[in-house]
Amino acid sequence: MTPITHGLASWVVADTGRTGDRDRAIVTWSGLLPDADGLGVVLDAMNRLLGRPETWYYGLYHHSLLHGLFGSLLIPAGLCVFAANRLRAFLLGCLAIHLHLVCDLVGSRGPALEDVWPIAYLAPFSSRSTISWAGQWPLNGWPNIAFTIALMGYVFARAVRSGYSFVGVFSARADRAFVETVRHRWQVIRHGLSTRAT
Repeated sequence: MTPITHGLASWVVADTGRTGDRDRAIVTWSGLLPDADGLGVVLDAMNRLLGRPETWYYGLYHHSLLHGLFGSLLIPAGLCVFAANRLRAFLLGCLAIHLHLVCDLVGSRGPALEDVWPIAYLAPFSSRSTISWAGQWPLNGWPNIAFTIALMGYVFARAVRSGYSFVGVFSARADRAFVETVRHRWQVIRHGLSTRAT
C-alpha cells in the first residue's frame, strides 16, 4: 500500500492504543519507516539520469531489509527511547509494523498479475519464511482506495471529537489549524442538516 495509507493506519493503531502526542507520533513513524528500504528507487533514478550503469537497488532491497521481523524489532526499539511510555510505544510500534506487512501482503501488487510483492519475514538474514499471496490486489486497486478513505474518515472523526489528528505527527501548529477547520466545517454541515430537518 502507499506510505499515506501506512501512515494513517499506524496513526490509528497509536490512537486506539491511547498514547500521548509524542508516543502517537513515534508509533506512526514506526509503521511508516519499513518503507525506508525502498529509497533505493532514488539511487536507481539518479543513476539513470546521470547516464551511469543501470542499478536495481529498489528491487533488491525493498521489502527485504525492513519488511520483516528484523525491521519490526529494530525500528520501534530505536524510536521508543524517545517515548513517554517506552514499553507501550515499542509494543504498538511492533503492531503498526506488522499491520504494514499485512497491508503490503494483501494490497501491493504491481500492474501485472505476476507482480506480486512477497514478504521475506526473516530477511535480510534468511529467505526462509517468505510469504506471498496470489490474490494480492493492485496498489491502485479499489480495496486500497476504500481502506484509505475509511482511515481518513476516522482521522476526521477524531479531529472533531478529540481535538487532534494525524497532522500532529508532522506539526502541532498545522494540527491545530486542521482541527479548527474540520470542526468548523462539521458545525456548518450539522447546522445545514438540522435546518433541512425542520
